[in-house]
Amino acid sequence: MSEIFEYFFDAYFHQDWRDDYESTLAVVEGFKNAEPTESVVQLVQELKELLSKEDLLQDTFNKLGGNFKPESEGMSVAEWVVRALEVLDR
Repeated sequence: MSEIFEYFFDAYFHQDWRDDYESTLAVVEGFKNAEPTESVVQLVQELKELLSKEDLLQDTFNKLGGNFKPESEGMSVAEWVVRALEVLDR
């Protein structure tokens, strides 16, 4: 696992993330606003690499350390990654 994924999921998608954010994409926005540009760029690169993989299972984020599944917001993992990249690129 990459360092940026480990940090992102541990720090932002911890067990109680729902107490701080209304949605997973709000978490991504929080990361973008709180972290240095270099970290945001690294996360974008890692998410793009993840998106290039063909077999993104619904538990992909759980395996990376995050406490959520995109299906809880009506999205596949690939759809969530695309939406997260849109948030990070704004």
